[in-house]
Amino acid sequence: MAKKRSIKKEYADLFSPVKRKRFYEMVVILKPYLPEHIRKKSEKRIEDILKNYNATLKAKAYWGKRVLAYKIQGQKDGYYIIYHFEAPSTELQNIRRYLDKHPELLRYMILQLEDMSFDRLDLLVKKAIVLE
Repeated sequence: MAKKRSIKKEYADLFSPVKRKRFYEMVVILKPYLPEHIRKKSEKRIEDILKNYNATLKAKAYWGKRVLAYKIQGQKDGYYIIYHFEAPSTELQNIRRYLDKHPELLRYMILQLEDMSFDRLDLLVKKAIVLE
């Protein structure tokens, strides 16, 4: 017996948001005095969550420990990591929800970039570890 599709379902499918991947830049500030193994574990967790939500990590740059413009959670310094990735816009909210709960994070910011080529990506990420 064939299932009946409702008209509402057909219209919902027709007007659902397009799952097109877009380029994003994410700046992550970790707590400055974390031991090396915990910082690596935090990086791995962030990369895993990007993979879990269909994001493709293109590049990662370490800026290292820098002085913050103002104190965040009582910290004067922060350890900066920049990620460039491609992800569906529908999954961005899930990525943000995870990052809000991450205990080692002081702050993060995700910016949507316009479509870019790998040449432009290389210029954007000086001293980066380009993954593709």
